[in-house]
Amino acid sequence: MALWPGRLLSFQEFRDLFSEEYLSSDVQLAIGEQTIMFTDMVGSTAMYAQRGDPAAFVEVKRHFTDVFAIVARHRGAVVKTIGDAAMGAFNSPLDAVKASLEIHQCFHPGRADLPSKLRITLNTGPCIAVKLNTGIDYFGHTVNVAAKLQGLAESFQISMSDAVYSAPGVAEWFASQGAAIETLAYVSKALPEPVGVKRWSVFRAL
Repeated sequence: MALWPGRLLSFQEFRDLFSEEYLSSDVQLAIGEQTIMFTDMVGSTAMYAQRGDPAAFVEVKRHFTDVFAIVARHRGAVVKTIGDAAMGAFNSPLDAVKASLEIHQCFHPGRADLPSKLRITLNTGPCIAVKLNTGIDYFGHTVNVAAKLQGLAESFQISMSDAVYSAPGVAEWFASQGAAIETLAYVSKALPEPVGVKRWSVFRAL
């Protein structure tokens, strides 16, 4: 049985065991279409100021534990963390969307023990994999847009490109959830045309 690189690198167990050995530092590996997820804690700057660095770091670490488990449960892999943000990758856009909902449900507004508020963005498209430092990282236009969509998401929201929303089964799944979807656009001078965006407010921010 053979696996395409994009599928192999989306197995969290493989990344954990072999990420340092799989790619040479001078290799850029095309891994095909991936759905990239970014999660980000909203209000973390205020949290660090109010609670102090040690206490805030404990909360950030605890929230990563839940996020990592949910990503793995939906057949995704965590690519890296950046401060209090996490980047994940999925072979299936529908898996990424379902994982996003479960993450928001995990950090729902009424959760008192870990009152983190997250925003989530998704984009689907081709990526390249490279070895950076000691792990395998993803780069390319798809990753950049997924990160930039953070500007169109707030607490308890999922913002996704039209490439995600139009993937097989995604729109139908949102309809089954009774999701009220907003239509937006991400505009940048660096892009030849706007990126169509769909946004779902899973919960209303308190």
